[in-house]
Amino acid sequence: MTVPTATLTLESSSRSRARLGDAVRSEWTKLWTVRSSWLNVASALVLAALLGLQFGIGTAYNNDHPEPGQLVAPQPVGGFGLSAVLILQVIVAAFALLPVTSEYATGSIRSTLQWTPVRRNVVQAKAVVLAPVLFVYGLLLATVAAVAGGLMAGSWADWDLRPLVTDLLSVAFYLTAAGLFSLGIAWILRSTAGTLTAAFLLLMVLPMMLGQSGLRTLVWIAAFLPGGAGQNFLSRSTDPISPTLSVVVLLAWTAAALVTGTRVLTRRDA
Repeated sequence: MTVPTATLTLESSSRSRARLGDAVRSEWTKLWTVRSSWLNVASALVLAALLGLQFGIGTAYNNDHPEPGQLVAPQPVGGFGLSAVLILQVIVAAFALLPVTSEYATGSIRSTLQWTPVRRNVVQAKAVVLAPVLFVYGLLLATVAAVAGGLMAGSWADWDLRPLVTDLLSVAFYLTAAGLFSLGIAWILRSTAGTLTAAFLLLMVLPMMLGQSGLRTLVWIAAFLPGGAGQNFLSRSTDPISPTLSVVVLLAWTAAALVTGTRVLTRRDA
């Protein structure tokens, strides 16, 4: 009895992996055959360039016209990419949530679940497709902002390669985690407006409001929100928590959103 049981288990596992692979290929195709994905990328690239130009011009002007007693020094160009994240993260969140919310809006989620009856495979497939795409997306946006800002800053731009690479990879990592977090929320709320609002609040608005408070309790709360942890990681600040702990907090939020989204999908009717 043991051998047939083990054989059936292996066959079942093999079929599950094959179905997950089919789902991944399907999600990749769907992601790049809809106009909204390309419009999102194009608009984000334009905004990244404009933000970089603005930051570069501001840096050059401020350093050329310093306040009395103010010390000025060249600005690492990677900092322009870091500064742009605050706004760009909302566009990346929209990119990540649309593969879910658009299917619910059009009703095509029913076809997706018929083609992939194991529902957790649907969540996993979208996450597997989005993770590398988000990383490259974030890397590209940070590079565009950094280069644009560095060119406009002129002699006040520091093009040292090592900190530049560190900054670009940090932005790519954060935007990947923020995008997957938004994907998890999308499975829970199923609405584009609702998901984008929740992501906007947790990634940007609440961390900014609470982090600027004079009450240390609110500053600590901000640091343990996904956006606050991300900003703390990007700034390499140790107040109120270390960058390492910030990464743990950010990944915990991302994992919790995806796990909760999977449970909601498996238990709720489409």
